[in-house]
Formats: sequence, C-alpha cells, structure tokens
Amino acid sequence: MSSLSSLLVVALAIVSFYSVSTVVVTYTATFEACVQGLTCPEGNPSRFNHTFALNGTLSPNVTLQVGDVLRFDLETNVPIHPLTICRNSPIPKFCQDANGTDVLNIPITKAGDSTVAVFTRPGTFYYGCNYHPGMGAFVNVTRPTSLRKLFQHV
Repeated sequence: MSSLSSLLVVALAIVSFYSVSTVVVTYTATFEACVQGLTCPEGNPSRFNHTFALNGTLSPNVTLQVGDVLRFDLETNVPIHPLTICRNSPIPKFCQDANGTDVLNIPITKAGDSTVAVFTRPGTFYYGCNYHPGMGAFVNVTRPTSLRKLFQHV
C-alpha cells in the first residue's frame, strides 16, 4: 500500500508539472515626461526629463515570481532609448551599458515592438534605457508562493 501511495504522489507531481501554465505579466510601455526631483527616477539626465511609464505609471517597480514572464509592449517610438531588461545594474543606471549576459531580452525601440524575459531565479533585476542612466526601475523576483509554481520549476 505504501508503494501505491508513493506512486500516486509522483503521478500527481508529474501532472502538476505539465499542467501549470506560465504567468505572463504584460505592461504597455511608453516614454513620458517627468519632473526632476519629483517624478523622474534617481539619476535621470536633466537634458531628457523623460522616463519609461508602464500602464501609465512613471517608472514603477515590478514584482514577479520565479518562472513568470515579463512582457513589454512598446507604444512609443524611442529610437535613442532602447527598453532593456537586465541584471547586475549599478543604481541608478537601470540597464545603461548592459550587454552580453546582463541583457535578458531583445531591447526594443519602435512602437508596436514587444519583448519578453523569463525569470528563473529570485533577485533584483532592472528595466530601463540601454543608453542613459535613471530611465527605469527595479524588477523584484521572489520565490514561488504556491505548490503549483514549485512543481513548475523542478
């Protein structure tokens, strides 16, 4: 009977593993005017006075769980401000000069472009302009809170 119970637990784990769908968190990204010292993120260059807005909010921090997919749909042309998702960014650079393994997505610059990043470990990540400091914010990735998410990443 014990082996039958163990087999049932393993079967349920396998079913859970294959039946869990990934959570896709989608934001519409625009590039909006901000006010130095008030609504611009730390380090924003005064000559630009603009930053990324997600769903209409200027530079919000984003919180996700391991396994979540972050998707940006760009609604604004930003030819000199590639929207990038990265790791290992010193504050307040928010992806400025990120390259190689630090870039987690394909940076986007044209209205209608979309880009995604999948987060496979907890930690602090960033999104922002690949060329300018202070145009972005944090992506905080936490451990899964549900048993289904845990099975998803075994």
